[in-house]
Amino acid sequence: MGVIVDALRNAKQRDPLVRPLPFRAPDQSESWRGGQAESSPSYRVLTVASNKGGVGKTTLAANLPVFLRALREDLPVLLIGLDDQSLIDRMFELDDGPNFGDVADGLLEGSFHGCIRMGQFGVQYVPSNPNMEDLKASISHTGQLRSTLDATGWEGLVVIDTKSDLGILTRNAIAASDLVLVPVADDPSLREADKVFELLDRWGMSRDRARILLSMIDRRIKYREGEASDVLGLLLTRIRERNYPVLQSFVSRSPKIESLSTHPDGRVRSILGAARGSIVTLQLRHAAEELLKLLDRIPVSR
Repeated sequence: MGVIVDALRNAKQRDPLVRPLPFRAPDQSESWRGGQAESSPSYRVLTVASNKGGVGKTTLAANLPVFLRALREDLPVLLIGLDDQSLIDRMFELDDGPNFGDVADGLLEGSFHGCIRMGQFGVQYVPSNPNMEDLKASISHTGQLRSTLDATGWEGLVVIDTKSDLGILTRNAIAASDLVLVPVADDPSLREADKVFELLDRWGMSRDRARILLSMIDRRIKYREGEASDVLGLLLTRIRERNYPVLQSFVSRSPKIESLSTHPDGRVRSILGAARGSIVTLQLRHAAEELLKLLDRIPVSR
């Protein structure tokens, strides 16, 4: 717990304005952004996945691209939602211009190239589809999303939001990922996180391909007995017992943040834009910095 608390304390001392950082390509190759090496992919995939709802998964998936772009303005970021919610569209859509396809069209056609739209904050996205359940019957194997991304020709970072299950679409996202971010808010969501790591084990993938992010943490929850004095300490203890990789950062529960998806004009506000001075903004900035460092260290070969 001390490591996370120290990281938060250091974050508070920083200038709250997010400044661009110079882009550093991974040592193994420059191809993940520029595509110079023909045999290596020119992109990285970060998936946010949880088998439990109510842990802030979609909020994280939608807001992390904004922070990542603010930290590295030269890094192209593409956001794809495999859920059937419209939050991504309501947050990033710039206008009501022509739509040449959505996420379901891209998966069925084998490429997202014609579906990508420029969105707010310099984040590009693929429009969502309200009938993703219908799509599942057409997905026969866990490599379909990966092959679709390969055919798209994207150069940069892809962030994927998933449905709160471990169905075929979520398994596709995990299989395509360089890094899986698993939000954990309480003991039930930690028990569901077990299933993500069990899936990696079955596939023969290193558990280091995933990171738990403690999300929507309310430190007002205290305990009178046991080693942990609050919910943050308790969850960290149980994560360490399982030997799961965990981000140094955590994200606090905040009514202000939870209100950003409800507005008279129907749009969803970004945390960086609408809650700039909040502690959650500082926490997400720190998480984004940590994720960029992790993604930079991942070898490009597959």
